[in-house]
Formats: sequence, structure tokens, C-alpha cells
Amino acid sequence: MPLKRSVRILICPLDWGLGHATRCIPLIRELISIGTEVVIAADGPQLQLLRTEFPKLEWVNFPGYKIQFSTKTGIGLKLVLNIPNILFRIYKEHVELDSLIRKLRINAVISDNRYGLWNRKVRTVFITHQLNIIAPKTLKFTGPLLRSASGYFLDKFDECWIPDKEGDDNLSGNLSHGFSIPKNTFYIGLLSRFDKSETYGNIKQYDLVALVSGPEPQRTLFESKLLSQLPIEDKKCLIIRGIPGETQITNLRGNLDSANHLTSDQMQGILSKNPLVVCRSGYSTLMDIAFTGNKAILIPTPGQTEQVYLAKSLEKKGFYLTCNQKNLNLETAINNLEKLKLNPPVKAVPEYAGFIRKFVSQIGETEDL
Repeated sequence: MPLKRSVRILICPLDWGLGHATRCIPLIRELISIGTEVVIAADGPQLQLLRTEFPKLEWVNFPGYKIQFSTKTGIGLKLVLNIPNILFRIYKEHVELDSLIRKLRINAVISDNRYGLWNRKVRTVFITHQLNIIAPKTLKFTGPLLRSASGYFLDKFDECWIPDKEGDDNLSGNLSHGFSIPKNTFYIGLLSRFDKSETYGNIKQYDLVALVSGPEPQRTLFESKLLSQLPIEDKKCLIIRGIPGETQITNLRGNLDSANHLTSDQMQGILSKNPLVVCRSGYSTLMDIAFTGNKAILIPTPGQTEQVYLAKSLEKKGFYLTCNQKNLNLETAINNLEKLKLNPPVKAVPEYAGFIRKFVSQIGETEDL
């Protein structure tokens, strides 16, 4: 059924890597398909990526947290040390949201890990895969405090959506399972920009695809590490640098091609040809390759406790192989992977559409969908 009148939904991803933006893509597609007007609120690479995917959508520049990392301080430790600044930004974005709602005539807000984007005047949703924030070992004692702080903000939202399955057959493990969850929380299934069931014919085939992602400076360090070892002998390789903008594939040297960025359709077409994937263990990347079913070598971002946990957890389940960035040797890792009987997760089935339709129907300005 068509919407009775215009419903305008603001969708805003966290500005930490591109994953929070990419996993908003299937939500935006579904919202458009049921007739809502989507407004994108982001800045930097996240805004550029979503504008590339949806060039006709309305957008607004909305500053992120802009946390600066270094090569010497672990990301987890840096985040804990930045808690005062993060809390200030949460308060500031909460105040700024009230103005945006009035100015843009917003009826609902979907926030991907932006804790301040709740408002009593409109319905709001918070998306996260990390209810249980894993603190670095040196600050493990802060774990209960971090969970309590996270729960405080989640209670402010009408709903909290976890992009994962409920039960043992899940991807996020202890990050969002194994403990009591807030009453307003729902498991909505995996979110991937690759969930479209399409056949890609005339797409160049690769043996290995390296996906570079994450915040700086580790993104550049990871890229440099990969470039020093690519291409692998007798393998056609592609490195995708994770820099939104230009989407053309060019030859870098020998059997190695390179692209700054690829659209979702381009990326899905390439990964659907079943190359080996070398990537970070960021959750959005893991959801993507769960849809395409690729074998993968996971290299967690150094110091990022969430990625280290996910890589070890999924290796233990027999899904993927994981390696340390500092000691990464691609040829050795590939040889080790070929000796193992790895079984990537069973291809995921999209489940989120029903939650979106129910959410929109509760805004109060729609007919039954």
C-alpha cells in the first residue's frame, strides 16, 4: 500500500570507517521502495559514499565525532581516553538534531551508532552490533561501566536494532549475545549492501580481492602492507583502497589491479565470482562476505578490541582464517588457508524489511503497509 502522505526519515551513520555507511544502504533501499523520503545526514567519506550510491537523495552535512587515532596508541585505549570528548559530541548532536527535525520536517530518525540522535518528538531507532563493548585488557575493569553507559543511551530510543541473528547461529558472538538485552531491542538479521539477488555476467574475474578499510592511520598502514606483497604469483589480484570517489579499476602492476572505491553493484559482481578475500574483521565487511560466501583471511585492525574478538571468534567457528597485521605474510596465509577445511557462514537471508515496514507504520502518518 502507498503511504498516505509524505514520511521523511533521517538516516545518519557514525563517521568511523565506511562500514556504518555501507550497512545503511539496504535500509535506504527498503525505505525508498515503500515510498518514504530519505534524508542522509553525514559528512566526509561516509557522506560521499552514500551520495554515490543514492545521487538523487536529499542530504545534509552533519559532523561526526572525528576521533583522531595514532600508530602508537591502541584504538580501544584511545576511545576510552576520549570518552569526555565523545560525551560532549553526543550532547551536541542531540541538540543539533532538534533543529534538523524542525528545519527538514523529519518524522523519524535511524541512527547507526550515533548515541545522541534520539528525540521525543519523533520515532527513533539506534542500530548497533555491539551492546557489549569490549574494553582493552589494561582497562578491562571499565567493561561494566561501558555497558551501563551504552544501555542508558539505548533506553532513550524507541527501538534498538541489532544486525544479526538471534540464537547460536550468529555472527557477532558475545558482542550482542549471551546477556540480558534491553526490552526495546530486536535482532533484525544481517544488513548487507550485497543482499540483492542478481546475476552478474560480464564482470572481470579475480583470484584474490583485498579490501582496505577502517580509520586512519591504520587504513594507510594496512594498504601499504598489502601493496608490499601483492600481486601473489599466478593469481589475478585486485586491491580496493576504501577511498570513496573514483570507481574505475586500473592496472597497478603485473597481475595487480587497483580501485579507490567500487559501487555496491560493482563489488557484489566481483565477489560473486568467488575470489579469496583479504580484509579487516570489521562487522559490516563480515556481513557483506557472509552474503557473497567468500573464503577470507581476516586481519583485524591493531588495537581494535572488537575486530580482534570477531576474528578470533569466527576462526574458532571454522569460518575464516585470521592473521596479525604486523606479521602478515600473504603467501603463507593463503597456503595455510588452502590446507584448512574452512566453511564460511551459510549464506544469509535478509530479514530487516519487516522491521522497517512495522517501524514506518508506527510513525502515525501511514496506511498499513
